[in-house]
Formats: sequence, C-alpha cells, structure tokens
Amino acid sequence: MAPIRVGIIGLRPRPSDEPHVNTIGYWAAVTHLPALRTMPETYEIVAICNSNVESATTAIKQYGLPESTKAYGNPEDIANDPSVDLVVVSVNVGKHLTLAKPALERKKHVFVEWPLGAGLAETEELCRLADAAGVRTAVGVQARADPMVVKAKEIIKSGQIGKVVNSSAWISSAVLTYDTWQERGEYFFDQKSGGTVFFIFFGHFLDSFTHVLGDFTEVQAILKTTVTKVSIYNTKGELVDPALPKNTPDQMLVQGVLENDAVASISVRKSKAEVDGVSFRWIISGTEGEIEILVPFGSWQFGAPGRTLRLKIGDSEVENVDFLSGDEFNEVLPDPAANVAHQYRAFAKGDTETVATFASALKTHQLLDRILRAAGWESI
Repeated sequence: MAPIRVGIIGLRPRPSDEPHVNTIGYWAAVTHLPALRTMPETYEIVAICNSNVESATTAIKQYGLPESTKAYGNPEDIANDPSVDLVVVSVNVGKHLTLAKPALERKKHVFVEWPLGAGLAETEELCRLADAAGVRTAVGVQARADPMVVKAKEIIKSGQIGKVVNSSAWISSAVLTYDTWQERGEYFFDQKSGGTVFFIFFGHFLDSFTHVLGDFTEVQAILKTTVTKVSIYNTKGELVDPALPKNTPDQMLVQGVLENDAVASISVRKSKAEVDGVSFRWIISGTEGEIEILVPFGSWQFGAPGRTLRLKIGDSEVENVDFLSGDEFNEVLPDPAANVAHQYRAFAKGDTETVATFASALKTHQLLDRILRAAGWESI
C-alpha cells in the first residue's frame, strides 16, 4: 500500500536565538514531525504550509525534509494540492476552523490538534464540514492512544475489576507555571480563546476519563480563578507584560454520575509546587478490584516517563501492570512524540476507537460546555 501523503500546516521554523525546549508554536516540530518520520512506509510528508511561503521553505530546509516537499503560504493552496491525502493542522486553536475548512471542502482527510474548535459552535461547524465531505478525521487528544490508557480500558472491558462503581481523580497543574508565561501563549489566559487550562490541560484528561469510563449523565461543577494576573516573558527571558489579565479557571471541582451509574469526581488544583510530585492520580474502583494510575510531574497527554498503572483484584497482591512491553515507539521517541506516533499508527489502520474523530471529540467539547454551564460560567 502506498504511504499516506501528508501536508502539515504549522511546522514553524526556529529562529537561532530560541531554545529548543519551548513548545509554544512548535508542537508540529516537537511531536508530529518525529512521529511521522518513524513510519516512512506508512506516511510521507509532501507539503508544508505556514503563514507565508518563505517560512514554509525555511522549515523544509531546517528540518531536513526532501527538496521535493512543496512550500505553501495559505491553506487554500495546500488544500488544492492533489498530491496531499491528509492535512494536519497544528496551530493555535483560534485558527483551526479557518485552516481546516479548505481541506475539508476539497475532501481531504484532516487531523486537527486539540481543542478541535475554539468553543462549541466552531467545533460543531468543523463536524458539519467533515460529515458533508465524507472524509476521515482525527483530533489530537493523543492520550487515548497512550498504552497506559489503552491498557486501563482493556482491563475494565475484560471485567477484571467487576462493575465500575466509583472513580476519582486528583490533578495538580503545577507543571504549568503559577503566574508567569511565555510570549505567543497569551491566549491561554483568555477564556474566550477556547485554548485555556480548562480546555487544554483539563480537557485532555477529561477526554481520556470519559473514553475509558463513559460520559456523565449528571454533572455538577465549581470553577474558580485564583491567579488574576500573569507576567509574560519572551524566549530571551525578558519581561514583555508584567500584568496580563487572566480570566480563566484554575481551581476546578467536577462530580456526577456516569452512564454506567458509577459516581465520579475530578479535582484540579493550582499550586506552585506538588508536595508528592504527582500531577495525576486516578482511581477506578469496581466491585471486584481497583485500578490506580499515577503520572508524575507533567501533562497527561505527554506520556510522561515513570507513569504507572497498578491493579488489585480481591485479596490478591497489588500488580504493577506492564503496558509498555513490546511498544514500538517507547524506545525510539521521547515524550510527547510517542503518543502522537501511536495516534498516527492507529489512524493508518482505520482505528476510530484509539483515535478520536471529529464526532467523538465533539462529545468531549459538549461535556466541557456542560461543566461550564453547571458552574455558572458562560459558554463559548
């Protein structure tokens, strides 16, 4: 079978004075590019589209892509290229609809990063366009493809822990700096941008939570803002805004009842430091046993080294479940690229269980909207 020919929107070249650890604006370079390069028999990068042709040409040279790779400066051109099968949109969520729409209208397969749209209305519009085009879609909630999440869902489906009756998660967002941030990421503190800690950091985990356990049929929520101003620094460490207003929630409590009648709760706290060094602790309790998932300091979707899954059935000893044995990407790709590679592998196989489609990602957006309204916040 011929490789899937990929066009990437948002493979931004790096200026020589910017550190390579910064991922704001460089997500495609940090994750999509290395992930795709591990599967040359399955995927071929044939085009890059940035804000202008010069930027795309620079990226092609900087990242060592073949000279035959085409450079484009607007989404219409990459959408019109007959050699592109799959368009990947990896930019600020505020541009997702504008950049993905031409590809969908030309009936290209499309992979859009999470969040899918900047709010529920844009997400619904993207789903409508995809349905009308009849194309395959993917959304970058890559934790669904994390071997740890896949294993947890497999254990529950097998009935090993019996009927799930309770699930609770405790989350710390200390991996995200408390009252400082990087330039070009100011949208993260504007609730109407659709790209905040609520939609991104919490949204990634919520997608996995409901993917494994099912949706909430009843939901209650409290969302509060602790930090109201943030200092913005550029990549050289220079202060560019000492007090950017922040109107996004950073303390979150969500609880309710799931589709299988289990009770569930998720607590997200904002602190400057984690006393236990754990960013995510998730317990899934069934009538026959429990699953515990721990993720050390990091973001849920990144597949952080040191994450663990423990299982206890009845009176048996606690088992540390090996979910990475034989994994094809764990040894060759660093986090967070490995989970993105798992997504691409599953997408090539037509696996719509492991890879979120526009339609399944819409359900997570709808739940986020329900949580906002339950907490008395405005929908976007």
